[in-house]
Amino acid sequence: MLTMTSDDKGTYYIKTQQEIEVVKKQLQKLKPNSQTSSFLQHQYNQLNEQLKTLEDKLSNVNSAFYDQLISNFDNTVQKLPNVNDRNLQPQFYSNSQNIMYQQQVQLPFIDQFLNVRTLPQVSVEPLGKSTLKPKGLHTVKSAIQFSRKFQSKKQSQQQLTKVDDLTLYKKGITELVNQGTIKKQDINTLLNPNNVAFRNQQANFFDYTDQFGNKIVQLESQSFQNNFKTDLKQDVTGTNTQSVGQIQVQDNSKATYNQKKMSLQSKSKPKYVDAKEATSLSKEHERPISEQLQNLSTQQEYMIHVKNGLLQTDQLQYVQFQNRYYENWSKIEPILISLQKIAQSTSVQDCRILGSKVQKLSQEFDRSQVFTMAELLQCFENWEDLQKILKVPTLLYKSKDGQVQAATKISALFKGYQARKNYQRLKIMVEKVIIIQRSMRVSLFRKKVQKQIIKNNNYMLERFKNRQNVFKEEWPFIKLQQRFEIHLNSFSFEEIKRLSMDKFPQRQNTQITRIFNLKDPLVHIIYVAPYDLPSELIDYFYKILNLGDISDCKNRLHFVWPENYNIFNNHMGLSQLLYYSPRALKRIKSLIRGQASYIVPGVCSNDDIKISDILNVPIFSGIPQLHQYYSTKSGCKVLFDELQMPQPPTIRNIYDEKELINSLSVLIIKNPSINTWIIKVDDESSGRGIAWLEVQKMIKNIQPLEINQLAQLLTKKIKKKLHYAFPHLYGGYHEFIMSIANRGGIIEGSPLSRLSQIHSISYNFKVEPTGEISILGSYEKIKTNEIQTIASLSPQSFLKINQEVLCHQIAQKLYGKGLIGYFTIDTIGYQLENNKQGFQVIGLDCFLNQYSSASIYFDFLMRGRLDVSTGSYYVEDTNRQNNVRYSIYCPTIMNEGLDVLQYKTFFQLCRLESISFNLEKKIGSTFILVDSLQSGVISLMTVGINSPQVIKYMIDAIGFIQKNVGRGTEQIQINTRTDKVNMMSIHQKLKTMLKKLEGSEYKIQNSQYL
Repeated sequence: MLTMTSDDKGTYYIKTQQEIEVVKKQLQKLKPNSQTSSFLQHQYNQLNEQLKTLEDKLSNVNSAFYDQLISNFDNTVQKLPNVNDRNLQPQFYSNSQNIMYQQQVQLPFIDQFLNVRTLPQVSVEPLGKSTLKPKGLHTVKSAIQFSRKFQSKKQSQQQLTKVDDLTLYKKGITELVNQGTIKKQDINTLLNPNNVAFRNQQANFFDYTDQFGNKIVQLESQSFQNNFKTDLKQDVTGTNTQSVGQIQVQDNSKATYNQKKMSLQSKSKPKYVDAKEATSLSKEHERPISEQLQNLSTQQEYMIHVKNGLLQTDQLQYVQFQNRYYENWSKIEPILISLQKIAQSTSVQDCRILGSKVQKLSQEFDRSQVFTMAELLQCFENWEDLQKILKVPTLLYKSKDGQVQAATKISALFKGYQARKNYQRLKIMVEKVIIIQRSMRVSLFRKKVQKQIIKNNNYMLERFKNRQNVFKEEWPFIKLQQRFEIHLNSFSFEEIKRLSMDKFPQRQNTQITRIFNLKDPLVHIIYVAPYDLPSELIDYFYKILNLGDISDCKNRLHFVWPENYNIFNNHMGLSQLLYYSPRALKRIKSLIRGQASYIVPGVCSNDDIKISDILNVPIFSGIPQLHQYYSTKSGCKVLFDELQMPQPPTIRNIYDEKELINSLSVLIIKNPSINTWIIKVDDESSGRGIAWLEVQKMIKNIQPLEINQLAQLLTKKIKKKLHYAFPHLYGGYHEFIMSIANRGGIIEGSPLSRLSQIHSISYNFKVEPTGEISILGSYEKIKTNEIQTIASLSPQSFLKINQEVLCHQIAQKLYGKGLIGYFTIDTIGYQLENNKQGFQVIGLDCFLNQYSSASIYFDFLMRGRLDVSTGSYYVEDTNRQNNVRYSIYCPTIMNEGLDVLQYKTFFQLCRLESISFNLEKKIGSTFILVDSLQSGVISLMTVGINSPQVIKYMIDAIGFIQKNVGRGTEQIQINTRTDKVNMMSIHQKLKTMLKKLEGSEYKIQNSQYL
């Protein structure tokens, strides 16, 4: 009959289940419907029931087979023979005269040795020249000392008060002796007063000559002999396990080798070994029992039994394992407890644990570490089967307390599910609470900081007002003594405006002409530049000052720049750069220490107040916010309304497109004679942020239209009909309207249809802290495409009005509002049909602009006088006659080709082309360097006796630059937001102006650059 292995059975069961599933699927396809006959339906139901019964039976058989396979240890390969070493009787050795042995009283030896597997008896006899000299047997005293390592802590804590019979010796006398509770001398008395079980005596030493005799190792079994020892040793000649034998050494030095051989053959054929092997064997016997037991323990696998879910701690293998690894037991014991819990939780509660795996796992033991189930299962002998059980719930809870464990597991899972849900809910809530708390803290901290900043700013503003009041009171004395002017020309506009200004740092430095205030011998100047000025540029201005007879100019003029200018962005204002540059502030402090000083700002802002507070000096200005407000298009209209100045029809404070359309419709209906309407962004200057609309080109007949109809028509057509002064500054209509929405705007009407017939005229004046007014001059703006301001012609000669009255009237109003410093009034003039001049005021700059600053340089070169009524400027010639002087100033001429020239080469070319300034006649061209030529920016001023002459000088100078470095026709990219003006456009505009001035003594054809 063929027998099937467990693997074949399992395969057979699995295949049978698979075939039953296939049959079920096929049978499902034959499921009858309502039209099937009753007989076929009955047959189908019967087959279905039989198939279900067969599947249930196979499932039960399969489950029983797995249970039997897992719980059957006898059929596993790892099953070792069950050796019962408890039946072995120990042997004791002492002198043959001992009365205890005569009475056949046998004392039990150390309990731990009873469980050690016995070894065959080995006797040693001399063979050959090599000898084995066995030492004396181990005494019971050494065994007792050795047993201390293996006594349990529980037994060692017991105390023995009385010993009545020999059976108590088994329960701990040896342990008590080892602990020192009972003295060694009292052992014999306790056992038997008349018999001595152990005796201390001198050890027997062998004779020195015995080692030279041949030794024969004889293996034989003897019961009791003197001078032998008990040892656990493996058989050296065979593989079978034998009982513990005795080692007897006989000295046959007097007998011959053949006689010894015959005498040995006559006996029961004992087994012989070589002398070398016997020597190694003797050395093994010479080692202590602890080492022999340890070597034996390392050669075998420790099988720790688990029965009924409990570790069998009283079995031999467990005790050996514990003794072997007692030093590491604190790490091994928690692992064994975990393995016991695993065995208790399964249906297979009888299993075996591999000691080597447990010991290996204990080497990685860490109290903060939790071993995984897979690592613990590796310690079981049949861990693969056990792992299958752990994956099957029906087999996992078949133990004695299976139902309780299953219920506990279900309860734990449900509680864990609830706990996880609650934890997730709590976690989300805590995260949201943390976000709310952080936001609240940040909000409270922000409010606290804002309050502190406002408080500090208020204190700073109070100190500023106090300094300004003291400055106004002491100004009459300050202007009569040596004083320091700290010129800080900062364009503190909004960032969006600064970003669109091309060559912004160089533009801030165009007011370097302020240094020519040194013509006043009482003034020392500290000029703060926005970047590191080249030494050649500084020497250039020192030479000009020396030519103007300025004494000791190097000691009176100091250039300072922020040391951190290259760290921050290029569009940052100079006041901000200086505020973040402590070294520059420290140098300014050292220069003005003990001297009267004040700051002359550019566009004043709060940054100037901060610098004033650090330096503890006043500002030649009023409150910055007032200056900024009255510099806007809407703010200045309020001032002009109070003064009842002539103004064009205007609607101000517009902040969205709908309001713009409605306001424009109202103005067109009320002023049908005005054809051109100008839309301006509130805080722009120099023609930036200006657009205009011509009504007649868009609407031919306005009279029959109402406001709503006109508004609808403007909404449709204004996007295409609106013209811009700087087309590249705004991407289109929507960006322009967005700029108005963010910064405000106004609408004003143009008095004439053609903008080219309107003259833009400005007047400069200064208001001192005491209210005194000084007229600085006037100029007419030169514009391209009728709006863009590119240069100025000074003095203006179109309007015949008394500019002194105009400036005094506005200056007194400004001083009454607390404003001091430099101001510029923007007006327009035009010629009416009756040959009368029209005049309107349209704007106000409450700061020293670049054209007003150029008048300081012009006055330094001319050393003449200004007619404050007409604005004309006169100089004295050699004949002591007054001659009028005109000038054109272009603050920024941009040409990227300038970077190919050096200073020395550039001025040599100027001399060759006669581009120079005549100091005697006080006419010609002069360049104002704002940076190195590599920056591509330069300023130019020309001076002449009339307007055509200065225009010709300017045309010649620009033509000279175009000839040597290029025409400057760089194309501006479409998506670039910039207010850059090409040098070619400036050149063309000046030639157009010159053509209109007919009758001049300087003809156009006389210039080689025309």
